[in-house]
Order: sequence, then structure tokens, then C-alpha cells
Amino acid sequence: MAYDAAAIANYFLDLADRDETGLDPMKIQKLVYFGHGWHLALKDQPLIKERIEAWEYGPVIPPLYGQFKKFGNGPITERALKVEYEALKFSYKAPSIESQSDEKTNEFTKSLLDRIWEVYGNFTAIQLSNLTHEDGSPWAITIAKNPGQKHLVIDDDLIKADFKKRLAES
Repeated sequence: MAYDAAAIANYFLDLADRDETGLDPMKIQKLVYFGHGWHLALKDQPLIKERIEAWEYGPVIPPLYGQFKKFGNGPITERALKVEYEALKFSYKAPSIESQSDEKTNEFTKSLLDRIWEVYGNFTAIQLSNLTHEDGSPWAITIAKNPGQKHLVIDDDLIKADFKKRLAES
């Protein structure tokens, strides 16, 4: 079962708080993208429910962009929220991994995200963006096939193939 991207983003924000480091909107986009890619490579299933689009600065999850754009290039100081509707009442809740799947799946997901944080957490947003812009990347392929177009969906099969290649090379 795929998670809300907001739950994955909130997990990374928790890790950043634990390590007393900040996350800006671009960096969180890239970390969630890398989580999604590695999950596709390892489990053959998507990590997040939302589509990933090819934007100027790399892969973007539009709902996360909307959540965090108010922070500009600065650190994110709030968790992503989702609107919940129950019994004619609306409320906002910060989605978490624990609220979205079973314990075994959640433990794998947390381990994967912890490893992604360990490997990519010290990269800057620009360094992560550069990784997503490499020749032959899913972002580059999507842009090349559709010159001049914006907000193109990056196919999960392209992402999976890219990360399976990275896995084979490691």
C-alpha cells in the first residue's frame, strides 16, 4: 500500500529535527523522490500515492509543493497537513507513516527512509537536484520526450528502471 507523500515528508522532517538540521522545500521533494525510487526498485511497488512531475528543477510531487511553497528557500517549520472530514466536521491532521499501513510494512518503510536520510541527508537541495538531472535520468528522459511542456508526469516504470540500475551498480 502506498503512503500519502505528506506522511513521508513528515518522517523526513522528524529526522531533520532529531539531527537538528533544516529541510527546505526543494530538498524534501528530492528526498521523497529518492524514497519513492528506491522503494520501487526494492519492492516493485510505489512508496507514495501521488504522481511525480518533471519540473524545471527536477522531480516534484505537486501536493508537497503546495504544502511547503510558503517557506521559499528557507527551512520548513511546520508538518504537512491533510484535511479530514468526519461527521460533518473538517479537521487538519499531520499524516504519519504509522497511521497508513501495517506494522511490518511501516518498519520496512522506516528502515528505508532512515537509510535514505543517512545517504542523502547531508546533500544540499541543489546537489540532490543535480542528481535528478543527470543524463538518462527519468526526469531528463521525460523532458527530452516532451520539449517545452510543463508539469509532465514521470512514469513510475522509468523511475523503477533507474533505481534498479543504481541497485545493480551498488
